[in-house]
Amino acid sequence: MSVGKLLSVIVPLFNVQDYVQKAAESLSSQAFDGLEIVAVDDGSTDDSLAVFLENLSGINAAIIRQENAGLSAARNAGINAATGQYILFLDSDDYLLPNAIKNICGLLTSQQPDIIYGRFLRWNPQKGFWGCKPYEWQPPSDRKRRTEYILDGLPEHSWNAFRYICRRDFILENNLFFEHGLLCEDVPWTLELLEKAEAIAFLPEPFYAYFIRRPNSIMNTKNPKRLLDLNDIVYKLLQKYSDRPPICRQLINLSFLQINEYCEFDKKYQKLIYQSYKKLLPLYRLSAKKIHKISSICNNALLFYLQSLALYIVKLVVRKIRE
Repeated sequence: MSVGKLLSVIVPLFNVQDYVQKAAESLSSQAFDGLEIVAVDDGSTDDSLAVFLENLSGINAAIIRQENAGLSAARNAGINAATGQYILFLDSDDYLLPNAIKNICGLLTSQQPDIIYGRFLRWNPQKGFWGCKPYEWQPPSDRKRRTEYILDGLPEHSWNAFRYICRRDFILENNLFFEHGLLCEDVPWTLELLEKAEAIAFLPEPFYAYFIRRPNSIMNTKNPKRLLDLNDIVYKLLQKYSDRPPICRQLINLSFLQINEYCEFDKKYQKLIYQSYKKLLPLYRLSAKKIHKISSICNNALLFYLQSLALYIVKLVVRKIRE
């Protein structure tokens, strides 16, 4: 790999040969001497890596091949192998918007922050782009209050690792690696990242296109482990941040957004999922009053099922509209 790069883009690849072309083309169109691409083939059984490289013109990629170990392990391998001063995570079925790298690198050279807080657009081929309305960026100077401002005070979801461009030395110095084998790994990683960062820069122009509704993606696959892992993460973080109501509120909201998935699984997993929500009940008092209303439902198996069913139907209707 080349030395002295400004920005390393880490691209984990796992069975995405039908979706990775746009990611490669978006990098090729913005290539410059200070850009490094680190492609991590996480044990793909298709031609993901070959398709990515075929569409990556004008720039060489450092290639890592490993047995399938999951997204966390792939990202960590990319962090260790990268030589750039800063790191950007690009999921293989997403892509970078035009001028993204130019805008990011301009901010990196002018401010030299620990991290950049960037913005993204949601998209799919049927609907196109949506989301990302403009707003003022006015974070408090106090680090704890700034974290709460980003997670609870902004009008957008802030738990995605791909929206944070991070100084590599900052990641290494603070051991900010992703936990292996854990789904929803972005949640604890993001919270720790924000808590430890000294300097955060803001990029108001959207730089990232987040692909919604790919049927086989991690976020759209029926996997009870993802929901169980999320609830376990929320449980632990609620205990750790019990004196930080804004953080607790967003953690609980994040967990409840997934309740509709309860109806997608068989009875064996439904029981486990229901118990994982009940485990959170004693900690709901740490959040906003509206959570108390939901907790009374969650503590009743029948009401919990009816609420899950209603939310699941809404989810299906919204999905049909978007299609």
